[in-house]
Order: sequence, then C-alpha cells, then structure tokens
Amino acid sequence: MYQKINTWKAMFLYTILAMAIVSCTTSNGEHSEANGTSMEVNKLPVDVIEAKELELNQEEILVGTIIPIQEVAIVSEVSQKITKIAFKDGDYVSKGQLLYKLNDADIRAKQKELQAELKLAQLNEQRYASLLKTEAIRQQEYDEIETKLHSLLAQVEFLNFQISKTEIRAPFSGNIGISKVDLGAYVYPGLELVNLQDQSKVKLNFLVPEKYLIQVKKGKSVSFTTQLSNEVHEAKIVAGNSGLDNQNRSLTVQAIADNSKNEFKGGMSAKINFSTLNEGTKGITIPSQALIPSEQGYSVFLLQEDRAKITAVTISNRTENEVTILSGINDGDKVIISNIMRLGDGTPVVEVTESN
Repeated sequence: MYQKINTWKAMFLYTILAMAIVSCTTSNGEHSEANGTSMEVNKLPVDVIEAKELELNQEEILVGTIIPIQEVAIVSEVSQKITKIAFKDGDYVSKGQLLYKLNDADIRAKQKELQAELKLAQLNEQRYASLLKTEAIRQQEYDEIETKLHSLLAQVEFLNFQISKTEIRAPFSGNIGISKVDLGAYVYPGLELVNLQDQSKVKLNFLVPEKYLIQVKKGKSVSFTTQLSNEVHEAKIVAGNSGLDNQNRSLTVQAIADNSKNEFKGGMSAKINFSTLNEGTKGITIPSQALIPSEQGYSVFLLQEDRAKITAVTISNRTENEVTILSGINDGDKVIISNIMRLGDGTPVVEVTESN
C-alpha cells in the first residue's frame, strides 16, 4: 500500500510540473507577441514621396516696354517755308526719300549769278595761264585771277550745300508718322516736323532686380507676351546699363526681337519671362509643408531604415505649394511630407501606403 501511495505522489508532481512548464511557455509567447505589437504601434505613420531630379525652369515675371529699333524726330536745319510735302501720313518711306521741300528760290537766284561769275573767272584763268607761259604777265597777276576763281568755286559749293538743306530726306527706311506741319508753314531749326520709326525689329527695355544680375548675359534668350495675345515671342539680350538705378537697385536691360510681321508698336508693354537659373540647372521639387525653417537655414526629414533623419537643404525658390531644392536631397531619396511637427531626428516611422 505504501508503494501505491508513492506512485500516486510521483504522478501528481509530474502533472504539476508539466502544467507549470506549459504555463511558462504560453506566458512567454504572449509577452513576446505583445511587445512586438507595441513596437509596431509606437511607429509614427508618415506620408512619403520619392525625390526626382529634373531640369529646372525657374522664371521671374518682369514688365518691359517695346520701342522701335530706330526712331528719330525729323527737323529742319534752316528757317524757310514748306513748298512740298512728299509723303502721306503713315506711309512706309525708304532711306533717302524726299519728305519735305523748303523754299529755295532766293538761293537758286544767287546760284545763277555765281555760275555766271564762275564761268567768266574760268575763262580768265585760262587766258592768264597762257599769257604766263609766254611771260606776257607777271605771276602775281595770274595768282589774283586764280584766287578769285577758287573763291567763286567755294561760294557755289556753299550755295549747293544750302540748297540741300531745303530738301529734308528720310535718314533710314521706316514708317512715317503724322506730319505736324502743313504745306506753306514756316519752319525753323529744331522744329519737329514728323516722327520716323524703323520697326523691322524692336527693343525691349526692362529692369532686372539686383539679386538676378548674374543671370544677365549678352545673347541670353528671354520670352515675352503682349496685351494683344498670349502668343509667346523670343528676344535676345544685347546690352545692359553700365550701373544700377539708385532708386530701385535694378539694372536696365535691353533685348532685341524680330518684328517682320509688324506685330509690335513702339510704346507697347511686354510681360517678360526672365530665367533666374543657369541653363541646365537641376533640382528637386517637393511640397512646401515638408520644409523645416530654422536659424541655420532649411532642412527636411528623409525616411532611412524606418526612421526619420533630418537633413539640411539649399533652396532656390519657394511658393505656397512647392519649394525647389538645389542640394541636400539626392535622386531617389524618400522625403517625409506629413506629421512633420511630431518628428525628431531618429524617430521610428512607418510609411503609409494605399494598403494601409
């Protein structure tokens, strides 16, 4: 009987031990599973975009003025009455074409008188030259006749010059404006008669802010539109002023555009798209909410090995919705764009996907 009791005791202890082992194993498994679930729950969910490097086309909108490639106010150089207007208002005129004819009757009368004197002086010079060869006259007598001849020639040349001043001609080909004087009007030196413009090409004058001076280069192309339409036209920078304007700290820049279709008129306004980056500059564009400003500059959070890593960046341009990154982010990097205020450097994060 004693042996039976010992056998039952052994079986009872074995059962208790087995239950304890099973209980410990179950308890450890549940604890491990709970810790794993807790770690997943502690990761901050974030939205992420993949950075893609692209060639940047960053532009500043500037306002410019269109002016003709050449423009001049036609004026008279002498005081006289207009006897002929040789063009119609708004005509296209060629270089050298007669525009106004002034009265030259008095000058031509004087010219005829001098021509007669000149003819006589030339005959005298020929006779005296023959006599000088035979020593029939002195050298001094011949010199006096020759001097008179040269004087008359100079006077005739001056009168011809005066007559040319009574013919006002176009200095270049272009579009003539509306005459400001009528036939029979008495004009004087400096009085503006009409305006002449060469509009085969046009100049665009515009101001470039001081911060973009490095982008002003001779030969650089700029695009522009006018109030007439949204059609985009091209122009090339040909010159910049020697210095900045003291008032607005801007540089006056001039570009040239073709106007063979006669689309532009002097005085028109133009909206100019001025590129503020060097050609071929590459960068990455990300949403503005991903950018973190600080006293040291700007930074963003990148997703690396399930953690948020703060990274300093250099920006070029920022709008309400987007910011352009020039350095600090590489092509293919994952940029965190949500929960920014709750992140710190090294914070565990989990990327939110559509399946989540």
